[in-house]
Amino acid sequence: MTAALGVTDRIKTLNDLQSRFNLQQASSDTFFNEWLTDLPDLSSAQVLGVERLKTRYDYHRAEGLLLEGTINTVVLAPLMELAGFLDPPFRLKSPYGISLELDDPDEVIRGFIDTLVVQEQLWIMVVEPKRTSIPVPAALPQLLAYVLASPQPEQPVYGMATNGDEFVFLKVLQPDGLLYDTSRTFSLFPRRHELGEILKILTHLGRIVSDSSGIVSR
Repeated sequence: MTAALGVTDRIKTLNDLQSRFNLQQASSDTFFNEWLTDLPDLSSAQVLGVERLKTRYDYHRAEGLLLEGTINTVVLAPLMELAGFLDPPFRLKSPYGISLELDDPDEVIRGFIDTLVVQEQLWIMVVEPKRTSIPVPAALPQLLAYVLASPQPEQPVYGMATNGDEFVFLKVLQPDGLLYDTSRTFSLFPRRHELGEILKILTHLGRIVSDSSGIVSR
């Protein structure tokens, strides 16, 4: 009988991923340079949207930590719209359940993710702070586990995790083995407001995924 297990029940550390999936961090500094190079300039509408989102974020954040529902409403959904992910050719599936197959045929790790964008090549994960702020890097093992469920291992798969205050991007690729790397942590709090950089990276990754999927944006 197959046992259904939550992702967070078994995948808690990077060591868990390395032992179960042979996932290794890339040694090359150029493996994940998509968050650094060829970033697009923001349009005038995006610049205005970023300023509006910063003001809104400050207003709600002044009352305390943003919980998951508020993060989605105040930060993530407006950010997805500014990146163009709510319009063709992009499609969002939220919530989305996935399964991860382990080498052991009698065990399946079942996962759950908030938002899936564009043919399962760009994953967005919201980390709910609850009563204390959970650093986004602490959730990267779970996001990497979700990304490993991509049905297109020959294509680069990207992810972004946020707790409303911090944002981290990652890339997974399976050339001759599973490799990954992450960006630095981008911050909105307190008043660092790296939202413009975050939007540039999201827009750039969206274009890469669109091109690799053979779909053309308007």
